[in-house]
Amino acid sequence: MKTFTASRLLIAALVAAGTARAADEAVISPTKRQEVLALAKSLLTTAAPVTMAKDPFHSEAYAETLAGATTTPGTTQTSPTPEVTPAGPRNPRELLQAIATSPSLKPTAVFALRDGPMLVFGQKRVKAGGTLTITFEGTEYTLEIVSIAPPNFTLRLNREEFTRPIK
Repeated sequence: MKTFTASRLLIAALVAAGTARAADEAVISPTKRQEVLALAKSLLTTAAPVTMAKDPFHSEAYAETLAGATTTPGTTQTSPTPEVTPAGPRNPRELLQAIATSPSLKPTAVFALRDGPMLVFGQKRVKAGGTLTITFEGTEYTLEIVSIAPPNFTLRLNREEFTRPIK
């Protein structure tokens, strides 16, 4: 079934009415013209939107993407988290300090082995001299753990170093 725009339906209705009487009359009578316009207006009115049944083959997120991010009843729409941009230009020391004091760089545990102390960041274990990759303000940085001396540890980014407490 093809869909027509409003202007195409109006033109089609007028042409259909005009061709029926074209042989007999040169101009359609005003009453017949009003009937054709009323018919065209009734064809152009929009019907109430039909709610679609839940698609068992696709997830709700997929259906929302196809529908242009409209929400379905019973779900909530979450807004994307805004990216944090730095307040202004930073020198390397200020950048390392901001990264080191961010909550995402908090070790979950510290323990000592024969090789020396080790920091645990989630699933990653890092010894002194090891590296740790962290995403800060949308950019990935590779930090080096210079030393671990409880209750502190020292980080290095490029040539800058910063010591912070473990907890």
